[in-house]
Amino acid sequence: MKERTFRRKNILVKLMLAGCLLVGLSVQWRCAPVPKILPTEETLTEPIIRVAVVQREQEVRFSCTSEFWAVSPTGKILFSSGTAADTWRVSLKYGQPAGMVYGIVLYEEYDRDRAQNHLRELEDLGWTGRLMTVGEAVRIGERVINDNRQYWITIGPYATEEQAAAQRDQLPDDGLRRIIPEMSAPPLGALDLIDPTGKVVFSSAEPFSVVKRGADGLFTLEDVTIGRGYAWERQEDRIYRGRLEFRLGNDGKVLCVNELLLEQYLKGVLPKEMSPGFPPAALRAQAIAARSYTLARWGIQHRLDPFHLCAEVHCQAYAGVSQEHALTNEAVEITRGQVLVYQDRICETYYSAVCGGHTERNQNVWGGTPMAYLQGDFDLPSDQSADWIFSLQKDGEDLNSWIEAKPPAFCNHLSDQTPRAMHYTRKYFRWEMTYTRQELEDILKEKNGIDVGYLLDILPLERGISGRCLSVHILGDEDELVIEGELNIRRALSPTHLHSSCFTVERHMGRDGLPESFTFRGAGWGHGVGMCQSGAAGMALRGYDTEDILKHYYRGAKLMQIYGAIFS
Repeated sequence: MKERTFRRKNILVKLMLAGCLLVGLSVQWRCAPVPKILPTEETLTEPIIRVAVVQREQEVRFSCTSEFWAVSPTGKILFSSGTAADTWRVSLKYGQPAGMVYGIVLYEEYDRDRAQNHLRELEDLGWTGRLMTVGEAVRIGERVINDNRQYWITIGPYATEEQAAAQRDQLPDDGLRRIIPEMSAPPLGALDLIDPTGKVVFSSAEPFSVVKRGADGLFTLEDVTIGRGYAWERQEDRIYRGRLEFRLGNDGKVLCVNELLLEQYLKGVLPKEMSPGFPPAALRAQAIAARSYTLARWGIQHRLDPFHLCAEVHCQAYAGVSQEHALTNEAVEITRGQVLVYQDRICETYYSAVCGGHTERNQNVWGGTPMAYLQGDFDLPSDQSADWIFSLQKDGEDLNSWIEAKPPAFCNHLSDQTPRAMHYTRKYFRWEMTYTRQELEDILKEKNGIDVGYLLDILPLERGISGRCLSVHILGDEDELVIEGELNIRRALSPTHLHSSCFTVERHMGRDGLPESFTFRGAGWGHGVGMCQSGAAGMALRGYDTEDILKHYYRGAKLMQIYGAIFS
């Protein structure tokens, strides 16, 4: 009897020990450290950036070249995948968009005391203002490499954009009076992680990341929508380094954020923003401009979103590993850590494809504070600029001759000696488009929601220093409207976009006394602010080096090394 009791106890002890071992293994697996796919703060040598690579989707499909973990924001392992290369899905279980209200920005200052002075002046006039801090200090570990914080004085919020617009007209004329969205409530919802068999592995209302278990693993996102809303919209698979985070976007849909090192990000930007066939000096100028822009707009460009920049032309086109090229990678590596600085701040180094021979002022395109290094100029060699000293800001002979004459600008690649890589820019340096009156009437109705009746005329009201239209009067026999803003004008007068807003308009009248069609003759592709990418290539072909190119397009800015170069 005693022997039997002893045996039972012995069996129970063994079962308990086995159970403890299983529990221990379970705890060990759940608490296993996530692999360090990004350096720790102690070893970090460059910033880590968060880039939105998928937005506004109901579902995202991905695969990984190695096994991966799904990890919570606190680092807890939620799930460990079995095999690599299978297609997994992150699907919207349910989602509700963030609540939005609208404020009006009156003043933007880099100095907090100046902003406080504006606030007191506003209160003296009987208005209740607010001080808003925008931007952040960008760090490498504990070291701050750029502090781009701005201080905005705003009033509001208002429940709708229309209410804010009605209030704006009563505000002091010396302010910016720019309407901005503000978040009143976060998005709500949950996402499902679905395995290759269709089984829901888990649902989460919190963000979660997928982290590769192999040091060299890569993620593939399938059928990513590229260029949404533009003429080149399409879907393609894209490959990414780093880790992927899935969460609800502010629109209540699936958002995928790629988190990776800044220099790796730039390698995915350069071949999308400039052809690898461009001269090396131009590619290096592009690398420095892209790096500077990223750091200058960090936390500002997408101030309400849980990421720094998006992967579209709204910020900078970014394709991950998919389209990297040895020549653009080399340009990033050689310029590692180099930025442009003006008065101790990293420059907002905007750039566009083809300026058409004259760059534009930043405040004319986006409003805000004029930046001394973005005030526009003729994009001509110094020994030829004297032949083109006239104003492009008014309609007339000078503007017409400028567009018709095809001046010897750096971005003029019409010569037979131009390398093949620059040939595509020819159709943008000078261009022409004709629409029938009925086509434009339909476009205006679709884009602006206004039926002007018979379209009678399109009259530029104001132009920038480069000749780009800043406001246009649309006149019809039943209604009329004024379109303001370079990009708004380009969108409003084309099924997609006009190449630029630097154009003249010619009416072709019919026998019934109404216009039959309108011809737009224009110059350039894009907003024209900052570096002309085609012009940078032209300068490089004429023997200018990288620093010469940057000094030409960003007047007064200086080159600075803010973190270590690979090549010493």
